[in-house]
Amino acid sequence: MHLTLHITNKCNLQCKYCYVSQGAETMMRETAYAAVDLAAGDAKAKKPCGLIFFGGEPLVERELIYDIVKYSQKIKKETGQVFYYKMTTNGTLLDEDFLKFSRSINMMLGFSHDGYAQDDCRVFHDGTGTAKILEEKIPLLLKYQPYAVAMCTVNPETVSKLASSVEWLFNKGFRYITVSLNYDKSAKWDNKSLAVLESEYKKLAELYIKWTRENMKFYLSCFEMKILSHLRGEKYCEDRCQLGRKQISVAPDGRLYPCVQFVGDAGYEMGDVFSGVDAEKRKIIEQKGSVNPPACENCAINKRCNHTCGCLNRQATGSIAEVSPVQCAHERILLPIADSIAEKLYKERNSLFIHKHYNDFYPILSLIEDKTANRIKY
Repeated sequence: MHLTLHITNKCNLQCKYCYVSQGAETMMRETAYAAVDLAAGDAKAKKPCGLIFFGGEPLVERELIYDIVKYSQKIKKETGQVFYYKMTTNGTLLDEDFLKFSRSINMMLGFSHDGYAQDDCRVFHDGTGTAKILEEKIPLLLKYQPYAVAMCTVNPETVSKLASSVEWLFNKGFRYITVSLNYDKSAKWDNKSLAVLESEYKKLAELYIKWTRENMKFYLSCFEMKILSHLRGEKYCEDRCQLGRKQISVAPDGRLYPCVQFVGDAGYEMGDVFSGVDAEKRKIIEQKGSVNPPACENCAINKRCNHTCGCLNRQATGSIAEVSPVQCAHERILLPIADSIAEKLYKERNSLFIHKHYNDFYPILSLIEDKTANRIKY
């Protein structure tokens, strides 16, 4: 079992598109330790358990993170259970001490940054921007976390900055970049902003091809996932959102929910860390999440679309079974552009592209290659 621990609702930022209701609620250590016990006890054949630190801003409670990791390592020593760690952070509270710690436990960091659009939405409570302070922290972050993921959110008001923002993040040294649309109902996407989005994706496609031809190793989520949807076929949707099956969100009070979008919704509560997962409620939620939205059944891109993600649907429409028209438009824009990238690079027999998408051992070989290169360099 993998758990997303919502360790606090406190945050030092007031991002304009954030869906988390900020407050003083923070997870008690007793609750956090019970969550670790639950994850370890549920794991079959001692498979690794993932602990993801989430907020609010997790680093507001960094001592709690230290204690949870310490406790999980105690469990590992006693039982042999292996844990791995992830954290999503706005980055403003990062410092060398925490980065050294994160590297010592192989914690993966997700670094929220919108590139040139950073100060448009990601601001402090007094409205001042965060771009300057984060630009100063990026070199330190990548020194200790070279595989940190830059997580870029796209809004209708900032969509014209998308391609340049991704290029800026790439030039800063990030090689793992995720691009996510703000699907919240409050986001005012219209035909004009969607047309700009298509234009920006085409610019990004040119950068993708350029970087690949230059033998630059990178991951750009918007295109990688759509290329994967072609390669995986019908299994693509099966591997996507699986409400409550593999990963569960733990609220600060210890209650369990199927994903981050559902925390606090009594209709999707499925137990707590002390009594465990309610199997019947979990089954009901899984069944809800496995229903194909009726409007999508006869769609030509049904098997390659993210319409099966109940969390995304919930964010966009309020219902896990209803797909937003914006999401439909986005998928129809993105798919042909991703396919054109793949067709071009495949026809060129680009070795990096082929290894990246057709060699199951590519991630391992790439990591070994990177480590070897670093040994030679240093």
